[in-house]
Amino acid sequence: MTGKNRGKSWRPEYLNLFVPFLMLVLSEWITGNLPNLTPAGLVLSLVVYAILYAGVFFLAGTTKLSWLILSLLIYGLAVGEYFVISFRERPAMIWDVLALRTAMTVSANYHYAVTLPMVLSLLGVFVLGIFSWMVPLRISGRKKRVKGLAAWTGGTFAFGLLLFGILVPKFNLKVPMWDPIVSFEHQGFLLSTVLSFESLFPDQPEGYGEAHAEALLKEMEAKAQELGWEESGGRKGEAQDAGQMSEMSQERTVPVNVICIMNESFSDLRIFNGLVPGNSFETDRPFLSFFDSLEENVQKGWLYMPVFGAMTANSEYEFLTGNSCAFVPQGSIPYQFYTRPGDTSLARTFREHGYRTVAMHPYPGYNWNRTQAYENLGFEEFLDQEYYDAAGFGTGEGEMPRGYLSDQADYQAIIRQVEEKTPGEKLFLFNVTMQNHGGYEVADFPAAVYVSRLNGEDCRGEFPKAEQYLTLMELSDEALAGLLAYFSEYEEPTMVVLFGDHQPSVETSFYEALYGTGWSEVPAELKLHSFVTPYLVWTNYDRETEDAGDMSAFMLGNLVLQEAGLEPDGFRYAVEEMGKEYPVVHSMGLLTGDHAFLDVLETGTLDVSGTILDYHTLQYYRMFEEKPE
Repeated sequence: MTGKNRGKSWRPEYLNLFVPFLMLVLSEWITGNLPNLTPAGLVLSLVVYAILYAGVFFLAGTTKLSWLILSLLIYGLAVGEYFVISFRERPAMIWDVLALRTAMTVSANYHYAVTLPMVLSLLGVFVLGIFSWMVPLRISGRKKRVKGLAAWTGGTFAFGLLLFGILVPKFNLKVPMWDPIVSFEHQGFLLSTVLSFESLFPDQPEGYGEAHAEALLKEMEAKAQELGWEESGGRKGEAQDAGQMSEMSQERTVPVNVICIMNESFSDLRIFNGLVPGNSFETDRPFLSFFDSLEENVQKGWLYMPVFGAMTANSEYEFLTGNSCAFVPQGSIPYQFYTRPGDTSLARTFREHGYRTVAMHPYPGYNWNRTQAYENLGFEEFLDQEYYDAAGFGTGEGEMPRGYLSDQADYQAIIRQVEEKTPGEKLFLFNVTMQNHGGYEVADFPAAVYVSRLNGEDCRGEFPKAEQYLTLMELSDEALAGLLAYFSEYEEPTMVVLFGDHQPSVETSFYEALYGTGWSEVPAELKLHSFVTPYLVWTNYDRETEDAGDMSAFMLGNLVLQEAGLEPDGFRYAVEEMGKEYPVVHSMGLLTGDHAFLDVLETGTLDVSGTILDYHTLQYYRMFEEKPE
């Protein structure tokens, strides 16, 4: 230190040490979390920011340029967080990094409004960057940098132990993955992202052991072979004796074609009407008139999906595998983490019974890692956007509303698959549509269905997203009518299964008006309704029409197998046994057979009964330890 500067306790460049704090303020201002941060969230978030900036400093040896780059990166993450929450009412999670390519393919239909905090924060980032450039902190010498990195590594490790070993359990800082937005608001998006790393690895069921799981599976397989569906499926009526079961088996029509359609964002928002007394909405005309009219050879009910507004892949994963996303880290995407070659699924089961298995989706196959996941799950063929483009689907008038293939055109592609196969060839086809995908703000797609009244008040035109969405539902309803009309005249026995993957992410104010309170204040029992979509199982041959009941999405595969005349294996038997007690098993809670709600937030675990624990044990074994054949 020179004589001129001797005695000073700081130099101007030391102001750089305030950069982490200022970036914390700017980034959480952008996300909207700043006024909601708790003292603990603020302090711990500041430590996370300081660790990041210190690490970059020791790696680069200077704050010159390096801190500007890091600040711009954090700024970009904050902006992305803001838009993700705006579009789907759920923050971006660590898992979403793997879904970035998928997100980019559907980003065009969303409206991106630049906010004042974004503009001012960007100016602030550049001011901080220029300051760090002009009066940087420096560390000279390779040895000092190595020592600094060593100290930083030790400090980061110690902080991790303190955070996850003491602070998280003591102050309950865990991120509730079934509704993580509250945690992000109170703890900040960067700290919450760090805390969510704890959920990367699935928890084993209570008392789990591989030998126990194998013995349990054998026990369930023996019961499945002895009793079949009728004895295990308590939701389907009284058990039949052996003679009745044999007679029913002989009378059952076996479908040659099993067509399963997961329709993008297909839902019936009327489920909210009357959920809170006096709260409901009306439209100026019906939007699901054909679906409502179906009364012959059909089973209908409500399906409880694992996701809301996004993450389509998890809904199809549940349906195809029978595995529940309630027992994997919430927010994770099993298609990207947990599928293995040879995994058991509906596709593999139907394939083993002589069906050709085909998956169809009019969008890029790499989205959600579908190409690999479908192969792992036993599909022989995957027809993605390349097939649709080559075959000319989407070139006709009205076949690409909002840039996505219409349901009507998609269903024509299904029909072509059926028409081109060898007569009598058994076909299992799984189709995921695109018409109704989120981003309900497309200017050249005018609404035809309007929300005319909400909670008794005139509101036409006040909810343009909801109105554009309801217009799309009307188109889906018309397309379904055309598809079933075709198969009504088709000679081969055909079963059509249709369900929605999740509800749409329309105006938050629309949902809040129906709930009568802010989104984050909705009780879990009521919020569970946000995860509900309708389903139907229809046949072109005579069968009893009935309400098949409400169930979790992963249980619907059991109904499909049963209607196709395929007997359950040990795992499917365990699903059916659990379904008798708990027809809905969800990360937000449980519904018992008499519709009583058990709040997971209160119980703290889903392992509340023998049947659930048995199921969880077998799911964990199948996903992580069973050796696929």
